[in-house]
Amino acid sequence: PTEKYVLYSFALFTVISIISFLVMAKSRVGQMHLEDYGVFLMIIPLYLLLRQFRINLTLFLLVISVVLIGLGVQSYVSISARPSGAVNAMRFSNITLIMSFFLMVALAVFKYPSKSIKSMLVFATCFGLFACILAQSRGALLSIPVLVLACAIYLYRKGDLKLLLVVTCLGLISVLFLTQQPRVQATLSNVDRYIDGDSKSALGARFDMFKAAFILIEEKPIFGHGLGSYTVEASKIRERTPGMSHEVGLWNNPHNEILLVMVEKGVIGLVTLILVFWAPTYFFWQALRRSSRFKNNAVIRFYSVSGLGILLVYMVAGQSVALFEHDVFNHFFILMVILFASQIRSHEHYSGFCKEVEASA
Repeated sequence: PTEKYVLYSFALFTVISIISFLVMAKSRVGQMHLEDYGVFLMIIPLYLLLRQFRINLTLFLLVISVVLIGLGVQSYVSISARPSGAVNAMRFSNITLIMSFFLMVALAVFKYPSKSIKSMLVFATCFGLFACILAQSRGALLSIPVLVLACAIYLYRKGDLKLLLVVTCLGLISVLFLTQQPRVQATLSNVDRYIDGDSKSALGARFDMFKAAFILIEEKPIFGHGLGSYTVEASKIRERTPGMSHEVGLWNNPHNEILLVMVEKGVIGLVTLILVFWAPTYFFWQALRRSSRFKNNAVIRFYSVSGLGILLVYMVAGQSVALFEHDVFNHFFILMVILFASQIRSHEHYSGFCKEVEASA
């Protein structure tokens, strides 16, 4: 039954966006946002189709491995300061991190008899993380320790102390390594500059965008200003606020998903955004908890943990970027969540209960 929550949340997110577009002032930017949000509703028939099939998971993981190895090589030979495969560095970094996480979950969940497959997954994971770090996205760099912490908490509650020790050690090493990254050091410097009144930095501009967004939210907290309204309204605030960064109103969003949704659709939009994340989180968590009841429990655990990883990375990344305004980021999120949810549903339906559950029944 929990799958219905996912479908309802996706549909509601789109419906509220349609209403906002029809009722509020219209613009080309607003129309583009509506096209992005409309995908949440349009993907539902695909989910209903996918849950009737079971994809070849080994082939899926091998494809992910080949892609990550290719991206790692491309990043290594690139002359760019932040190599990202001709894609926005933020999207590139977060998506490579998520795909690397898929492989790490596979290594933890499945017992591969072939050392060659294990070696390839480890090799590809390293290449993916290498590409992710080289892109130097703040959201992705922050997501790494957050993922490690989430995994450590789960392993502690599960009682898997051996794997918990490994994850904890890796987490400490990653934190020490990431704090020395140029992007992290620059971010800390930018915070100090902003406190001293200097907003002429990438992070300072974002803080001013947040400030303008809060002002707009206070003006229309319930229904918002309408889709695509941020640029025009934020520019007005910048013009009447001395010292505010010139980048306020330059972009179509305040570089924060929560603030963008509240500016455009108010508290009502915020509720729909929360549901878009809460419903899949609840679905994947419940699937993980009941996975031991099914014969294909390892496969279900893989899809559940990987799905939770997607949501966690997007939650962190959404604090410094508008998630669903970018086609690549938007489509990857929707397709992966729908694919993994459909495969859980399919395996639960077709694999049957394990012998212990059948005996107790």
